[in-house]
Amino acid sequence: MAEPLLSQRYIIEEKHEIEDITSNNLIQELMHNLPGYKNGFIRVKPSGFVFISETQIHLERIRKFEVRDDDIWICTFPKCGTTWTQELIWCLMNNFDFKTANSVNLDDRMVFFEYCTILDEVFDFSTDTIQQAADMASPRIIKTHLPFQMLPDQIRTREKTPKIVHVYRNSRDVCVSHYHHWKILKGFSGGFDLWAKLFLEGLGGYYGPFWKHVESYYCSQYDNIFFVKYEDMKKDLRSTIVAASNFIGCNKLSVNEISQLEGHLSFTNFQNSPTLNKQHLVNLCDKVGCSNQNEGAVFVRKGIVGDWKNYFRHDMSENFRQKDEELSDVTGIVMEDV
Repeated sequence: MAEPLLSQRYIIEEKHEIEDITSNNLIQELMHNLPGYKNGFIRVKPSGFVFISETQIHLERIRKFEVRDDDIWICTFPKCGTTWTQELIWCLMNNFDFKTANSVNLDDRMVFFEYCTILDEVFDFSTDTIQQAADMASPRIIKTHLPFQMLPDQIRTREKTPKIVHVYRNSRDVCVSHYHHWKILKGFSGGFDLWAKLFLEGLGGYYGPFWKHVESYYCSQYDNIFFVKYEDMKKDLRSTIVAASNFIGCNKLSVNEISQLEGHLSFTNFQNSPTLNKQHLVNLCDKVGCSNQNEGAVFVRKGIVGDWKNYFRHDMSENFRQKDEELSDVTGIVMEDV
């Protein structure tokens, strides 16, 4: 079996060390193709994950955040089916309240824990999302893209044991979706080949490397966790609904409830629903000048499996396949060529 990608994966860091990686050649290329993020990028050690420079001032607050045992944390690398999973869990936890789901934005129903830590000066965003999460009534549903090593101390030490839902997806599909995300919401203008190179090196924006991120949850030895594979959700959403319901302790679902939730979670509904498609966020990014979008660009783009085949050359695909195999050696996860 291969050596773990994270050599210190079980260590609870007393203090994060910060490495400024702004001078890295690939980071320079990334910054050259972005309208914002002029303050640079950092690598948080010893885990090795990449963030914008502004994130470091919040790391201590994240570590010391007060967790509750009845929390549900939805933990994913970006573009792995996060929004889909959020809506699934919210509906299960709120007795299929489709009236509210269809009238209140998902972003207003559930907090994005570290959102205030990943925005640069382009955005006039004053909401302290960490404090917002602290002020929420129980039971809280909290979304995060943080790797396991950077979750609050109380989770990593098992002082508190909230439920964690972790979602992952084929690495190449993640890369393609991530590319469009950074074009539409961040203004990336460097083209897909450059983005794939950045993503492969763990430098495609923040939260990378992707493979380390996935491994951080699979090798966390945390017991109260439900693993979801995006491709399985696409293949058999009904089974995922039932399994998620069992995990969070809902009452047994009726056939009608499952069918209603399947319809609500359909791609067509997501694409057309103003409470789910995040068009308000796309419009905001366009307004403040940090978008590189064509007219009609959308956040909920395709929602399909295998779109990577329309973007990857053979040599690029092989580089990703090698990373997938290294992850599989450590975790048993198989990234299928779907």
